[in-house]
Amino acid sequence: MSVSAEHAKQAPQAVLDLADAAQKFTGRVALITGAGRGAGRAHARLLAARGATVVVNDIDEDVARATAADICEAGGKAIALAADITQKAAAESLISQAVAQLGQLDILVHNAGMIYSLTGLEATDDDNFNQLLAINVHAPLYLTRAALPALRKSKAPRVIFINSQWGQVPDGHSYAYMVSKTAQLGLMKTLAKEFVGEGILVNAITPGAILTRMVPEEYVEGEKANIPLGRLVHPEEIAASVAFLASDEAAFISGQVLAVNGGALVVGI
Repeated sequence: MSVSAEHAKQAPQAVLDLADAAQKFTGRVALITGAGRGAGRAHARLLAARGATVVVNDIDEDVARATAADICEAGGKAIALAADITQKAAAESLISQAVAQLGQLDILVHNAGMIYSLTGLEATDDDNFNQLLAINVHAPLYLTRAALPALRKSKAPRVIFINSQWGQVPDGHSYAYMVSKTAQLGLMKTLAKEFVGEGILVNAITPGAILTRMVPEEYVEGEKANIPLGRLVHPEEIAASVAFLASDEAAFISGQVLAVNGGALVVGI
């Protein structure tokens, strides 16, 4: 057998079969944190629409249940599991509950975040700093570690971080947010290096400002001015990137950062 033929034999069939190029997740289970609203809700809806059974996690049980109900009403499959993932025991329990109820876990999306303030070093609030480290670094670490046994059993394990363009290019404000997102990228790359040999693919998406409640209305025009495409990114556009990295079409990608920011990093922000 030729080298090319041998490589083709090992490649995912969904990639090789051009007639079946659509990203499909039938038979896979995805857990998305912070999925009750905003971008997380968009991720959950899209993966469910493409066949995944989705675990909708949020600290707010009401919004988690509402998103799961919307998915089910649209013909998809979803369950809601509320948890404060910044607490180690709660994060570990979330994973164990998801696997106990659905029997597996294939896709883990670290999406949860929190609103932050733009402050310089001297005005940085220690409590806010610790909260952002907890949600952006500690929680993904707890969850990924707890999910490893299930991910190792998956045929297509994926871990996806929703990071930020500010994790790549700090702007001199909001030390708490910038440092936590930079640290999160370090966590992503370290996980990718350790587990790529086991077939667990770990990547990150770095959006620009997303058109959600996380961007206060008074900041929208200023954010648009920094984006060459002249608008904020829509949650559904980030969801499309999540779907790609979770798909068989991304089966040879790990440890990478996908910037979805309308060209902001190209011109400098």
